[in-house]
Amino acid sequence: MLDLLEYLSEREGAVTLAALTQAFGMPKSSMLGLLRTLCARGYAMRDAQGAYCMNPYFREHGFGWNGDRIARLCAMADPVMRALSEELGETVSLGLLMDDGNVKVLKQSLSSQPVRYEARENHIFPAFCTAMGRVLMSTLGDVDRERILGQQPVVAVTSFTVTDPVRIRGIIRQAGEDTYCVVEDESDLGGTGAAACLSSGPGRPLIALNISCISARFRAKRDAVVAALLRETAALRAVIER
Repeated sequence: MLDLLEYLSEREGAVTLAALTQAFGMPKSSMLGLLRTLCARGYAMRDAQGAYCMNPYFREHGFGWNGDRIARLCAMADPVMRALSEELGETVSLGLLMDDGNVKVLKQSLSSQPVRYEARENHIFPAFCTAMGRVLMSTLGDVDRERILGQQPVVAVTSFTVTDPVRIRGIIRQAGEDTYCVVEDESDLGGTGAAACLSSGPGRPLIALNISCISARFRAKRDAVVAALLRETAALRAVIER
């Protein structure tokens, strides 16, 4: 498996199954099994012509070994995010909950709609007023949640931002019960986010999958957005946690 990864890492372009089988002197079925495993784990990708290459995300960010799992999570989520964006016609993001009380956008798959929600990668949002921040805080124990909430001033970002501490904590609790959170117009006027937790727990980065919509469009397809969000986060978690 490592030999195959190293082989792919040395090639700029994609390599066919036939070429890989010949290079390694393996039966086609055995090579195909290895490639499917690498693709399922996010380390490799299969293009439209059926050829294989290393996921380009790892060339830039590393393999997610030695405790750094963010690169692997981003790589594994990438095809899911692109498919979700195409299915729903909205922007799909990954966000990381940070110790300073913010959520950082790790990557995005942008909607093809002419009017769309977009936040640049590495953009920072206060966790207390975002769907990603609230659903991720719902996975924390009381002490850690209060520590995160105390890192940023709770001030209105828009006229719809909830700033009452009791209400905020109630919304976070509800997100934990629902396993998702929806925030309309609180962090950006005209923008709605629906988020579910993708990664949490001891030693794991706190990462959420988020579907970002123009608020006027979201209201008409809320049920479809939430159903797709929960379906894909559950499927991704099952692979990630194997």
